[in-house]
Amino acid sequence: MPVAQLNGTEIFYQRHGHGLPCLVMHGGLGCDHSYMHPWMDALGDTLELIYYDHRGNGRSGRPDLETLNFEQFAADADALREHLGFEKIAVLGSSYGGFIAQEYAIRYPDRVSHAIFMDTAPAFDYAEEVKFHATRKGATPEMLKVLDALEPETDEDFAKMMDLLGPLYYFNFDPDLAARAMGNTVYCGSAARRGMKLLEGWDTRPRLNQVRAPTLVLVGRDDYITPPNKSEDIQRHIPGAKLVIFEQSGHMPHLEEPEAFFTTIRDFVRQSNSQHSHQQPKLEEVKLEGTI
Repeated sequence: MPVAQLNGTEIFYQRHGHGLPCLVMHGGLGCDHSYMHPWMDALGDTLELIYYDHRGNGRSGRPDLETLNFEQFAADADALREHLGFEKIAVLGSSYGGFIAQEYAIRYPDRVSHAIFMDTAPAFDYAEEVKFHATRKGATPEMLKVLDALEPETDEDFAKMMDLLGPLYYFNFDPDLAARAMGNTVYCGSAARRGMKLLEGWDTRPRLNQVRAPTLVLVGRDDYITPPNKSEDIQRHIPGAKLVIFEQSGHMPHLEEPEAFFTTIRDFVRQSNSQHSHQQPKLEEVKLEGTI
């Protein structure tokens, strides 16, 4: 699989499909792109999907942990764009990858053609709300203890934590689907610890008005860790952003309501491409009733 030497480390990536080039930014930190690939490959009829692992994560290099920061993640994304020869590129960021996608769209506005923020938030300052939603979804005391202190000592510890928390990430938990979605993940406990530290005081809300690209914000109604009100917050701060809520999904609408998810993105790309470059999509919220 291709590896690019970028900004002092190796960045693993792979390409699928054809159409609008799109960097697919995975969550975690401490996870990798494999819960998104091949699950999002159906979008290859509209997007050229460039899945990649952030530095310090998955199959990418393991540089000094101090180099894992939002400025560097955004710089890596732009270096990968340049390495691939694209003047502009779309970004699709899921969960923590949505944090990074926001940073990239803010820091490199002239390089972003479209922004898709999926099950993410503009700040992570609501720990009690996470615990409330986790409890509502039936979290055990052991789950709540992990949520109180997500500080794995080893990669194996982090894998066990994610497996324990797995049922909370879905509207209807299917153990087989979850096992297949996460089965190829290369976990990294040190990246997970670093990721939580980076969120202390992090907040894009004062800067989101700098995002210039057509923007789509996606979220599952039953998302416990980045609930819909966080997506609504992103939408409010980006002129013309469109919000779509998937009514029968948790944190993984691409797995629970794939057809509605794919159709929403295809329609967004088609509609935004048909508009004049200076126009923005009409501000609106859409709620989707889907099937699992």
